[in-house]
Amino acid sequence: MALPAGALRHAFGVRDWGLVVLLGLLGNTLFHVLLVTGVHHTSPAHAAILVALSPLFAALLARIFLGEPLRMRQMAGIGLAFAGVAMIVTRGGAGTASWLGDLLSLGASLAWALYTVIGKPLLARATPLAVTTWATVLGTIPLLPLGLPGLEEVQWSELSLGRWLLIAYLSAVTIALANLLWYWVLARRATARVVAFSYLIPLIATVIAVAAGQEAPTASLAVGAAAVLCGVALAHRT
Repeated sequence: MALPAGALRHAFGVRDWGLVVLLGLLGNTLFHVLLVTGVHHTSPAHAAILVALSPLFAALLARIFLGEPLRMRQMAGIGLAFAGVAMIVTRGGAGTASWLGDLLSLGASLAWALYTVIGKPLLARATPLAVTTWATVLGTIPLLPLGLPGLEEVQWSELSLGRWLLIAYLSAVTIALANLLWYWVLARRATARVVAFSYLIPLIATVIAVAAGQEAPTASLAVGAAAVLCGVALAHRT
């Protein structure tokens, strides 16, 4: 269904623009810069584990700043799911890590948690589409000076159709649609119940890798997957 003219522009008041800018900086600029730089300086396993702390941060911050109830069952479920993710991503060894990369990855985790919690009150006054759209646009602007030099080195005419489809998928689905759905659900459910589902991301990625023959199924993988599923189910219970 088509949006009415000006729906994005008038979805929230003037006083909310500063908050939207902050959300763009946290969820788009800082998160991506810290995550990419962190992975460059540490091992993928370390980065994955530290970024996976984001649901824990978000649940605690929502309890402190938004007054949302946080039951021990939910914390236990989030912790169990985190343990499952840690088991999945470290089953091949932690690899080479550094304190700088770990610190940057931890910063990315905190940035996403703040993006989640700070944006939630705004969703009571604006649509998830408006908040996500403007936060993404405003958060992308600071990234342009960092990304443009690299884009100039890409041989665009030599990219295959598969590469173009992959770029479209990464842009439209994993960033735009995923962020929109994230805020859409947050507007309707308690933070602790929502953030636990993010632990399904590495699980689904691992299952796809196993199905594609890129990963071998192991006992630690099975135990980690079971921990993630049980943890998410436990955190989602009312």
